[in-house]
Amino acid sequence: MKNTSYFNDELEKQFPHADDVLERMEAENGFAAGWAMHQKPVPKYVFDNHIHYNGPKDLPVSQCIKASMNNWEIYKATRAMLIINIYGESSDCDIPEYAQSSDFPWFTVEDFKKRFDDLTDKTRIFRTAWIHHKEPNPDLIRAVAAAGFNGIKLHNAPIIETNAPYDLWLSDKWQETFKTMGECDLPVLIHVTQRLPCSEYVGGRRNAYWSVGWENGVTYGNEDLLQTFLKCCKLHPNIKFIGAHQLHIGWERLNELFAEYPNLYVDTTIGCTLKTYDDFYPHDKEYLRNIFIKHSDRILFGTDRFWGSNESMFDDTTFDQHLRFIYRLDLPADVLNNICHGNIERIYNIDPL
Repeated sequence: MKNTSYFNDELEKQFPHADDVLERMEAENGFAAGWAMHQKPVPKYVFDNHIHYNGPKDLPVSQCIKASMNNWEIYKATRAMLIINIYGESSDCDIPEYAQSSDFPWFTVEDFKKRFDDLTDKTRIFRTAWIHHKEPNPDLIRAVAAAGFNGIKLHNAPIIETNAPYDLWLSDKWQETFKTMGECDLPVLIHVTQRLPCSEYVGGRRNAYWSVGWENGVTYGNEDLLQTFLKCCKLHPNIKFIGAHQLHIGWERLNELFAEYPNLYVDTTIGCTLKTYDDFYPHDKEYLRNIFIKHSDRILFGTDRFWGSNESMFDDTTFDQHLRFIYRLDLPADVLNNICHGNIERIYNIDPL
């Protein structure tokens, strides 16, 4: 790059500009150099890794998510990974209990095919199958893989609330099921832990899930759940595990875990938000920016939003807060594109646009 009074290599490391701003320094012998000099990098597009489908079971999915998609496109959010709750045709779990474990509808694979076949644009909408913790079922994993699912979702909330064993995932049957996920090359998005204090900044209530679990006799804690998850990471190095909500742990510990577990990733949901009227403290920004650059291949953009229940389910404020967090870090273009879409496409084996 040609150094000028405005742009130089050292400043660009800390305060990057859009590639085309720098290109104008050379194009046509610098004819337009300095025009729109303030413009920062923006991602080519955004791929949201974490969206729950909670529409009705008796309507085509494309109809239920149309309004959300229309609003969503304003943000260059070109792609979405929809999380669909799936149970087996011959499940040992009774369906009413399934319904109580989540606010979202549950489908069999055949139900899914009927409601989702109308999603004809295969380049924009992708899907992950939420499998209930009571259904370790290798055949179900093979069925969802054959039906075109891109990944698996697991959740510890119903384990906590029902006082199920914290190490349930280490049972022989679940280990066989994880092995099948690896054979099918299905990444696993998993909600592992749940912070105990409230999170007023994002409206998170105090002792979520745990208050119910304690009433039902739970005596274990977050560290037990985390260690079980990490053991699964170690036992199945061929599975890419994505910890939702940064595993509810800080970046210093995540930095250590990234070094120890090469198949561990996290998404940006909930913990990585910045309110529209807010900004980072300078020292927080510097710390976070360095972390996101260092681990730019391990962080996936996501919002944990709900699509489908009514015409206003796209929460543009929450989406904007997640995107603002990423943008306000002033990341280099390659880092920005990795986090906003590239890592998701690489992990899920999806061709980039």
